Order: sequence, then C-alpha cells, then structure tokens
Amino acid sequence: MEANSAAALSLVEELHELSRDADGESQALQAMLSQIVRSFGAQSGSLAVIDRAQPAQLRIVAGIDLPAGVIGQTVALGAGVLGKVAQSGEPMLINGELERTGDDHAAPEREARGGRSKGRPRSAICWPLAIKNRRVGALAMNRLADDKPFTELDVQRGRSLVTLVALVVDNANLHAEQLDRIERLSQLNEDMRAMNAQLQATQQQLMQSEKMASIGQLAAGVAHEINNPVGYVYSNLGTLQGYVGELLAVVRHLRGKGDGPGPNCDVEYLEEDIPDLISETREGLDRVKKIVQDLKDFSRVDASDDWEPANLVKGLESTLNIVQNEIRYKATVVRELQPLPEVPCLPTQLNQVFMNLLVNAAQAIPDKGTITLRSGCDDRNVWIEVGDDGCGMSTEVQGRIFEPFFTTKPVGKGTGLGLSVSYSIVRKHQGTIELDSAPGRGTTFRVVLPRVRAEPAEATHA
Repeated sequence: MEANSAAALSLVEELHELSRDADGESQALQAMLSQIVRSFGAQSGSLAVIDRAQPAQLRIVAGIDLPAGVIGQTVALGAGVLGKVAQSGEPMLINGELERTGDDHAAPEREARGGRSKGRPRSAICWPLAIKNRRVGALAMNRLADDKPFTELDVQRGRSLVTLVALVVDNANLHAEQLDRIERLSQLNEDMRAMNAQLQATQQQLMQSEKMASIGQLAAGVAHEINNPVGYVYSNLGTLQGYVGELLAVVRHLRGKGDGPGPNCDVEYLEEDIPDLISETREGLDRVKKIVQDLKDFSRVDASDDWEPANLVKGLESTLNIVQNEIRYKATVVRELQPLPEVPCLPTQLNQVFMNLLVNAAQAIPDKGTITLRSGCDDRNVWIEVGDDGCGMSTEVQGRIFEPFFTTKPVGKGTGLGLSVSYSIVRKHQGTIELDSAPGRGTTFRVVLPRVRAEPAEATHA
C-alpha cells in the first residue's frame, strides 16, 4: 500500500512538472495524458474538455494512439462514455463488455479513434474532470484484450491524477477568460476614448454654436449702439461743414475776393458753438471706439486659446457694454464691484459666461427692474455675481437649468445652451456656479473661480 501511495505521489509530481515545463496548454495536456496512459499500462487514451464557445459539447484536445484528425472533434455532453461521464461527474469502469454492447459510444477508445483499434479492447476507464462540481471535461484510457483489465483500485488511483489535469485545464480556461476580459476591457477603453473624443468635439461645436447664436443676437444691439453716435457725428459734420462755409466766405471777403456786401455771419455764435460741436463729435467717436474695443475684448479675436491672467471685472464691464442694448430698456444696472486680482483663465470664454448671465437676467425681468453686479475674493477664490429682481425660478426648474437644450423661454427665443455652456466653461476653469432663486424673489448667479489653477491630471502624471 505504501509502495502504491509513493508511486502515486511520484506520478503527481511528474505531472506537475510536465504542466510547468510544457510550452503551451495543448502540449501540457498531451504530455500529462501520455504520462498517465503509460503509468497505467494502457495502449490508448483521450482527453476532452468543455468547449468554452459551446458549453453543451466536449472538444477532444489530446490523444494517444488516435487517427489523424480526431483531435479537435466534438462530442455532445451526455452522449457516449466521454459525454456521459463528463455530465454525471462519476467515473466509469468497463471490463469485457466493449465488443458485446454493440454501442459505438461504449468504448472511449473507439469514440476518439473513430472505429475499431488494432487489437480488441478489453478494459477502459473514464474519469470526469471537475473542479468543485464545475464540469471541466473527461479523460479516458483503454487496455487491449491481451492485457490485464482495470480494477476499482485503478479508478481510485487515478482520481488525484485527473484532478491535477482538471486544475491545468481550469487554469487554462481562467487564463483564456482573463485574456478575453482584458481584450474586451481594452476594446471598451478604446471605445470610451473614441466616445470621449467625440463628446469633446460635440461640446466644442455646441460652445461655438451657442457663441455664434449669442453674437447673432447681439449684432442688432451692437449695430444700434454704434449707429446712434455715428448718426449725430454725421449730423454734426454737416453742421460743421456749414459753419466752415460761412467762415471761409468771411475770409474771402476780408481778402478782397468777395463781391457785393460782406457775408452775414454770426462769428460770436460760431465761436461758442463750434467747440461744443467738435467736443460732441469727439465724444461720439470715443463711444464708437469704446464699443469696438469692448467688442474686441469680448471676442478676443487677436488672442490664442492659451490660459492667461485676466481681470474679471474688466471683462464683465466690457461684456456689459456689448449687451447694453439688451439691458437698458429692461433694467437699471447697479454696480457693487470690488477690485479683483487677476486670475488664470480663458478670457473669451468667461466673457461668454458673463454675457449669458446678463442677458438671462434682463430677460427674467417682466417690465422694469434692477440688475445688480457684485464681486469679491478671499485667499483662495474670486467671484462675480449677477443678480436680478425678476420672476425667479421654481425648485424643479433650478434642478434642470444647466441641462443642454432646457429652456423656459418661448420657442425661437432661446437655444437652451447658454447656461449649459456656461456651466461647462466654469467647470473647465475648476470653478463653480452657485444659484440662489425663488419664484417672485429674483435670481442670483455667482461664478466662483480659484485664484491659482491646479495642473490638469495629465500634466501631473507626465
């Protein structure tokens, strides 16, 4: 008994070494099957495992003394000896009955060989391969008629050996499943990268679309703001042209080049009116210049997309001048602005945020009201506040106000992108938008930005 136990232990160690040294799963299984068949004095054997792609079938993956082409064939789970043993989980010992049964699936050797063996089989053992009641496959071997038949002792002796084979197969399956998962995760990661790139491109398109819509909305107002001073500058130039004509007539008369009586010219009135006229004309031109400069500051057409220090109060004032025509007839603007330190930002995008908040504040006021602008800072943050005394928002509306395409405005009056784009811009600046509103009490938006911008994660790990 001790000799048998020592021999079994030695065989287990040999099989373990074979499983480690063999190059690849198929070679390891073939080597282990060969060692088991030899150790049991069998002439042929086969090893079938559950097909991962078709769990209702066994696939023959290794064989000893099998015809060419047999390895790779399938056996239905529950059919024949291999299939029945794999399904039941119980080993099968067959002695002296292989020829009398007339069942082509009775002999494991014939299942694998596809026909009769060179000698007449007399004895066969088929063990199930399982790990914790999980089917893995089946292993079978055969002795010919001239050899001693297998016994129950052989069946018991082989249990530990086939358990080792089952572990090798199971580990190979787990490894293959892990590789499949890695491949799927890799593909999923690539898909997510592609989706993220697509989302970023879509976000950029939405931001550009919202900016173009805003510029289109402001175009008429800016044109009106420019047209007013240009109108009276043009009128003043016409008046000034008449005054210059009168003065030149006086000069010509004084130089003796005029005919008839001297021209009727109120020189004292001209001395008083011309300076006022010129001053008023210069004021109009300065207004046009300021509007153009504010429009340039708002759009930053000469700036790159690089982060740069900027004065948020200056940006708010420039934006306010651009949207003045949207506000002047609806609200009085109250400034409670404190000087702010410059903060790293994308000024053009923040100006777009200010424009959206200012226009929304004006549109929230039904008739005539007040828009209050505030600013402040502490050791870590700066903030800009735009408040109105308009209609306010319900709790339900506040919960959706930053959703893309959500709007409470009538059809054709808003895109539903303004606050969504503003939220994205502020998040990009590592800041927050705080909302305080109630029906009938008005609304206040506060944009909070850090004074020092943290480096993005990509740069941190670079």
